[in-house]
Amino acid sequence: MAEDDKDLPRAKALVRYMVISAYLAMEPPRGQRRAVLEQLAGKVWEDADGQPMQVQAETLRVWIRRYRRGGLAALEDKTRPSRGLIALTDEQVELACRLKREVPERSLDRLIRIMEDMKLVEAGVVRRSTLHRALQREGLSARQCRVPDRNDLSRFEAAAPNDLWQSDMLVGPWLPDPARPGKSRRACLYAFIDDHSRLLLHGRFSFKGDLPALELVFRRCLQKFGAPKRVYYDNGATYRARHMKQVVAEVGIHPIIYTRTYRPMGHGKIEALNQYIRDAFLAELKATGITTLDALNEAFLAWSDYEYNRKVHSETGQEPYQRWRAGLDRVRYADEEKLRLAFLWREDRTPDKAGVFSLFGTRYQVGPELARRRVEVRYDPEALDEVEVYFKTRFAERVQPFEVQPNRRPQQPEPSTPAEKQPGADWLQHLLDKRQREGFTEPTPRQLEDKTKRERAAADEAVVALFYERLEPAVINEAAIRKFLARYGPFDPEHVCAVLDRLLDSTPKDLHVEVYLDAIRQQLAGDAP
Repeated sequence: MAEDDKDLPRAKALVRYMVISAYLAMEPPRGQRRAVLEQLAGKVWEDADGQPMQVQAETLRVWIRRYRRGGLAALEDKTRPSRGLIALTDEQVELACRLKREVPERSLDRLIRIMEDMKLVEAGVVRRSTLHRALQREGLSARQCRVPDRNDLSRFEAAAPNDLWQSDMLVGPWLPDPARPGKSRRACLYAFIDDHSRLLLHGRFSFKGDLPALELVFRRCLQKFGAPKRVYYDNGATYRARHMKQVVAEVGIHPIIYTRTYRPMGHGKIEALNQYIRDAFLAELKATGITTLDALNEAFLAWSDYEYNRKVHSETGQEPYQRWRAGLDRVRYADEEKLRLAFLWREDRTPDKAGVFSLFGTRYQVGPELARRRVEVRYDPEALDEVEVYFKTRFAERVQPFEVQPNRRPQQPEPSTPAEKQPGADWLQHLLDKRQREGFTEPTPRQLEDKTKRERAAADEAVVALFYERLEPAVINEAAIRKFLARYGPFDPEHVCAVLDRLLDSTPKDLHVEVYLDAIRQQLAGDAP
């Protein structure tokens, strides 16, 4: 090959960059981009041979996308193994058409990725333009038109990761209701997105469109990605609830920002994410056998990891996960125990003369010193097997129900055997299998909870050891000590050590263990009422 032939692809790439450089420098806002492209298309340029040329606006759009994804090298023409058009085989065309009919919302890029990643075709065989022409011949390549918003919208972007989070609820698919066989319920998705990086922080489908479902997602986002400076919500009742405002205040986040009434367009990034979820995730459910919430949420996590967070964003030119990690030094993480306390719900109760009160039909009993006194009960609505009792804003004790009722998850109905059909591409199941093969190691909420329990167990062991070190062996009642710690703890071992030392300076070491325990509770957990 002649030297000039080798330089020709780079020369063409430079010409193409010269044509689109004005657009790249201007970065026209949404609503003005088409006009700028038409203006550039109306100009006459010189090609690599010095001949005049004009470029269509749609071609300019393709060049801009290629440059943002791969730089100058992406503007070069790809070398073909042989001259002329590389046509697809009839089998490949039939495969592409079947996958498109299976999920009509699949784009050209997604079809190519599915076929290559699932090893249905060899990488590089299917070209985007060739696939487009093949689908067009079959009447499968029409793009759905959407009515644009003619109102002027200001553009903004947070300066750094965790400066601003956005959240919204998306109405999801119908699933079999496990509590009512033969019936279906609509699943809803709560999701959070980082404004700067467009990172999908976390999302979860739930049958309950109420506050606990939202809080589970919000708490998981805080555990995984730290605390944001601000949060931006719509005007839904769950977002305006008093408890959500309390959570934001206790975690140290700026007061909640809400969209203007009847004007959700300012919520543009999360709205765009919702549309992408509809087109790229919910549409793929047509090709799966998902029938439960657990399976739906597992598939959504796998999809967000591989399909969204690690895909180059058209606006930023970066993968959301990479862009978020670039500002990792500015991330502020919240203490896990502080998060747990912030997300507890609160109700006022007055125990009767026996210290018994009721919460959601379940009875609990406090100590006699709290009988007939107004107390505040703090609880996790998803875990009512233990609640915390506060008196005059100070922790008093931790109590459990008289009888813990078994709470088994209802049996899922046996899925009916589907009718035989031509094999398609279960893209979501493929992503889920890929996630499992790669040994995904991100800690789950259960692992974080287990870590907290281990830390508390270590603190309890240290306190028990202090009693063995400082008291006479005859008065040690380890069972009583551990029961006390379970009800009133956890305690800082250093503080317990200081209290014991002060107490033993004026009292003997052979008193009943309850004397020392009561002194610790009064001095470290607040004076008894």
